[in-house]
Amino acid sequence: MFAEALAEGAVKMGMSGPLASRIAAQTLLGAAKMMLETGEHPAKLRADVCTPGGTTIHALHELEKGGLRAAVMNAVEAGTIRARELGKN
Repeated sequence: MFAEALAEGAVKMGMSGPLASRIAAQTLLGAAKMMLETGEHPAKLRADVCTPGGTTIHALHELEKGGLRAAVMNAVEAGTIRARELGKN
């Protein structure tokens, strides 16, 4: 869903659909690759790419305002609870 939303946001801002999908995929791949290759905590990697007053910090602020962190954590919790319920049957 996040990849889809990222691509749709790019389309909204004028990018073609195929290019938006490719850039969304590359963005997520790059983030995952950085986590795996460096072993750094995601918060440190985020801090490393945020420049004062830059585009990334402004975009991240919008994600925080929209409750992305809480929504993802809630989804993990709900999925875990449901998996445990199903495991008991």
